[in-house]
Amino acid sequence: MNIVRPARSHPLYDDIVGIVGEDRVNDNQVIISSYSKDASHLTAERPGIVVMPESVEEIQAIVRLCAAHKVPLVSAGGRNGICGACLPRVKNAVMLDMVKMDNIVKLDEDVMTVTVEAGLRWAELIHRLDERGYKLGFRGPYGGNVGTVAGSISSNSIGYAASKFGPANEGVVSLEVVLANGEILRTGTGWNPDAQLFGRYSAYNDLTGLFLGDYGTLGVKTKVTLKIYPKAEHLAFGDFGFKTLEDATAAFLEIQKRGLTEELNLLADRQSTDTFFPGFLDSHPEINAMFAAVVQEDDEGLARRKMEIVREVALKHGAKDLGNFASQMHWGEMFNLVQPLFNNGFWLNTCHLRPIPSVPIVMKRLWAIFKKYNMPKNGVKWIASCLGSERAYTTGWFTIFTPHRDRMDEVLRVWNEMLDVIIETGGCPYWSGMLWENRVLARTDKTFLDTYRTVKRALDPDNIFNPHVFEGV
Repeated sequence: MNIVRPARSHPLYDDIVGIVGEDRVNDNQVIISSYSKDASHLTAERPGIVVMPESVEEIQAIVRLCAAHKVPLVSAGGRNGICGACLPRVKNAVMLDMVKMDNIVKLDEDVMTVTVEAGLRWAELIHRLDERGYKLGFRGPYGGNVGTVAGSISSNSIGYAASKFGPANEGVVSLEVVLANGEILRTGTGWNPDAQLFGRYSAYNDLTGLFLGDYGTLGVKTKVTLKIYPKAEHLAFGDFGFKTLEDATAAFLEIQKRGLTEELNLLADRQSTDTFFPGFLDSHPEINAMFAAVVQEDDEGLARRKMEIVREVALKHGAKDLGNFASQMHWGEMFNLVQPLFNNGFWLNTCHLRPIPSVPIVMKRLWAIFKKYNMPKNGVKWIASCLGSERAYTTGWFTIFTPHRDRMDEVLRVWNEMLDVIIETGGCPYWSGMLWENRVLARTDKTFLDTYRTVKRALDPDNIFNPHVFEGV
């Protein structure tokens, strides 16, 4: 880190150096400027100093130091998010860059869990588990080459294999968390120091869930225990096109209800498919919506039969079999499909959850906005995609691309109208951050907010952890 020399001006600089050494601390403006951004267009305060801890003991010491001096503390992973979740809201905060804490602590084959340090990247975890003959349920966000395990569970991430296994937090069994007083909390069966970390729900209420989706406001996550499964070698793929979004949605819902796929992705219109897979529908002028299905099983016959059922359901709803190019590319290029999309311009997202049957309803409203602003003729592209998520709901990733920075003001108007429509049609953002926070707070039940704030005051009485999150931007 110290290729750029530190300014040594932060009031806690010397004390933090005393904890972790000079090589993992920096308060130079060049360094801290880069830590004031994630993968979004959103802007925030710069941290006052950045620290790269390598152990839970170092984090305990830093937390106690910050608490003693009432200095705010913000944890960050790969900063791959697109909602500003890990960006400081206050000046002079100490930021913990967790990426050096990237070890697999224990692979417990008896109870089928893996315990990892908070900063381990999803791609590395998947690779190392694969070598041992295992897979995860949820397999990380689509930016999993950079995204970290604790970063994802702190912001309710969704991505690969959520269709079968649900979002990131559904795979969590136990957490190790450093609290504001520097003490360590272990959740799930971790309450018993003599027990293995095998279950989330045991003896007490679910303290694990308290820290999932908290954006680091209640403590610093240092270890995460996840469910694992035997590696499945056999894959089957299928792409299916529909004349109408309503037909595609009906088939999508039935397949998702039946739990047939590892991954099920819907592209709601031709513009979305053309942006994601240019030219894919050129020979299918009648197709206006499509989905790509991925089945993974440890038995080849079972994988093949499940895809046959997917095909039967799709054809029943009027589908045309499009082969398997899109689904194979999507799965085979895991974590590598995000970066090429930036060729279309800067992303503005409306990521949220909603019941599958409501997809055509929200799309009609969004198409009206696109038409109102004459977006295709103005060079603005979009992707309206939905990922099935356990049982019968979906993630709506309705993304528009700003082709040039000088068009940002115009496209921001479009985006803000889209955000309003998402909320008005019953969408529930799975993350908040600066992207959604004001809209979410305006709709949140007072009792819900009061309860969260009571918990926050009890666990973090001096409000050192990521202050002002869930208070409005």
